[in-house]
This record gives sequence, C-alpha cells and structure tokens, in this order.
Amino acid sequence: MSAEPVAQPLVGFRRWGTRRGGLYSGIFVAGRFVPNPALAMAAPRAKPTPWPTGEDRVAKCFALRGHDAPHPSCNCGFSAYYALPAEPDLLAPEAIWGVIAAWGTIVEHERGFRAQFARTIALLDADNPLDHMKPGARAKAAAEAYEIPLLEREELIAYAGWHGELRATPA
Repeated sequence: MSAEPVAQPLVGFRRWGTRRGGLYSGIFVAGRFVPNPALAMAAPRAKPTPWPTGEDRVAKCFALRGHDAPHPSCNCGFSAYYALPAEPDLLAPEAIWGVIAAWGTIVEHERGFRAQFARTIALLDADNPLDHMKPGARAKAAAEAYEIPLLEREELIAYAGWHGELRATPA
C-alpha cells in the first residue's frame, strides 16, 4: 500500500449521513449517524461541517501526526469503494450513498481507496427503509443543495464512469 498521485480522477462510491441537505462524513452506530468522530476526538468543541457545495474538498488528518492526507499508515483521506454494493446498506435514517471524483494523492486498498481531493458528483436515488418520516426526501434535498443528479443504481454507475476512472481492483 503506497500513496501515489493519479493521472486522471478516480471515481468511487461512498456513504454519507445527510442533515438539512448537507452531506456529512461520519460513522453509523446502532442505527444512529455520528458525524466525523475523528474531529470530535481531536477538537471536542469543533462543530462538524458538511461537505462543501460547488467546490472541492481537501483531506486533512485529524490524528495530529504532522502528515498530509492521505497517508499509508493512517486512516486519513476521503474514502470510497471501487464498486457500489449490489444492495447498498443504509444503516440509519440519514444514510445516503453517492459517488465522488477523487484525485491528488491516492492510497489504494483491496476494495477501495482514500484520496487527497474529492468532489461529490451524484447521489443514489434509493428510498431508505429506516427513514419512516421522509422516504427519499433527504436524498432529494441533498441533490438539490449540491446541484448534482439523483440517479438510480445503473445510471449512477454509468454517470460515475463519465467523470473518471472506475476500477474493479487496484492497479
């Protein structure tokens, strides 16, 4: 595993939590979404912020190790899977899947990668069975806020391929 720059954008699929139209990195624990726990550990008073709309996101390491993200011996950087799962897991009402274009330094893994730069390019149009209040509304609000398409599975995969390299396995 090494950190290498890529010649063209690499596209990958990832899951976010969405709140008020914003997409947040985080984890899902016991059916609840926890936005960016690494930030909370490094800076307890810092408020999680959503991925920016209309601009690129630059990875930072919150482990305070003094390295640029992503680093091969750390978990920093924007993570994504090479392939969209056949049945994407939606582990909380706020869960949503989509696709990013990633570039800069890339650390590749068996099933995905971590990137230095990323931009959200589309979201998966799938009703979340755990979202009893607003099925489909969260995804629609996020797609509108980010001015990106909301696409069904096969369309999302094809659209991803138009925006960068789709990889089945690491190079």
